[in-house]
Amino acid sequence: MHIVADENMPALECFERRGTVTRVNGRTLTRDALADAEVLLVRSVTRVDRALLEGTPVRFVGSATIGTDHVDRAALDALGIAFAHAPGCNARAVAEYVLQALLLACQRQGRTLHESRVGVVGLGNVGGRVAAWLNALGATVIGCDPPLARSGARAPVPLTGLDAVLDADLITLHVPLTLDGEDATRHLLDAERLALLGPEQTLISTCRGAVIDNRALARQLAAGQGPLTLLDVWENEPRPDPALLERVWLGSPHVAGYSVEGKWRGTAMLHDAWCRWAGEAAPGATPPVSGETLDAPVHDEADLLALLRRAYRLHEDDRRLREALAGDDPGAAFDALRKHYPPRHELLYWRHQGEVAAPFKPLASRLFAPE
Repeated sequence: MHIVADENMPALECFERRGTVTRVNGRTLTRDALADAEVLLVRSVTRVDRALLEGTPVRFVGSATIGTDHVDRAALDALGIAFAHAPGCNARAVAEYVLQALLLACQRQGRTLHESRVGVVGLGNVGGRVAAWLNALGATVIGCDPPLARSGARAPVPLTGLDAVLDADLITLHVPLTLDGEDATRHLLDAERLALLGPEQTLISTCRGAVIDNRALARQLAAGQGPLTLLDVWENEPRPDPALLERVWLGSPHVAGYSVEGKWRGTAMLHDAWCRWAGEAAPGATPPVSGETLDAPVHDEADLLALLRRAYRLHEDDRRLREALAGDDPGAAFDALRKHYPPRHELLYWRHQGEVAAPFKPLASRLFAPE
């Protein structure tokens, strides 16, 4: 079996035992590379559609990502090609990123997270986890998720409309990118809705760049009227708007979910899906763990932030992004940051040691234990 895989996918040994794996640049992948491939494994930078696959021998496509907006599912169905993705594979990594971002913003704005109102837009694998962690911390959390509200399913936080959520002190976005229908999310935060946000608020986005109208946000921030903004995702990746990058407080190159464990889970989930499709038993696998200890007490929010920053420092991603995009080829630099991203481990990787004050124990138990 010939398997073509994005060169940035780790832990491909399970597929290498099944056949020959050819690693390719996912952003520049063409039909020619699939001339004799039966399996295609991608990440979010590859547009997977009829133009790429029709007439090739590919019969299984796997995307090691949460989102699927880069995949034409209808075309795959019409071509008789099986599809699998990895919902939730990096949810914990993104949630850790968002928790650090929220604490950093509170620190900068002179407030505590416990005493703030947080609005979570989208309560899927990531947003639901963020909401649950904030509940454990005792913060006031409200959510907006129209499909979830219509389904009648239980939500982790009270549900309300988008405009009410945009009145919160801190807002974090966790929706898929959808282009049409009653729940379309492209430019969900357009100029009109962005105008509702002021400098005393915080806006965080780790979902998809086009959920926010980037030009409108850049204009608002340039006028000094917008929220404190932290962006991991951008319109027109890998070439973010330089005017927007200049004005956001912290930015990163679409790596909120780029933990070693999240990437490992993504590949493992695709391998399990391939085994089911092929009618084979999926072997069990164990994620990477460490015997190392994070020795740090947690008595207050400053301690909690310090603990998170022992594992990962958002400011370092911001520094690298600004330095890279100041060069002659910003697009190549953006992709290079993702390709050569330094190893980042989730808190589950370590063992925590240190006194935890009673108000933080419910959250600490979630951070350091599988859920």
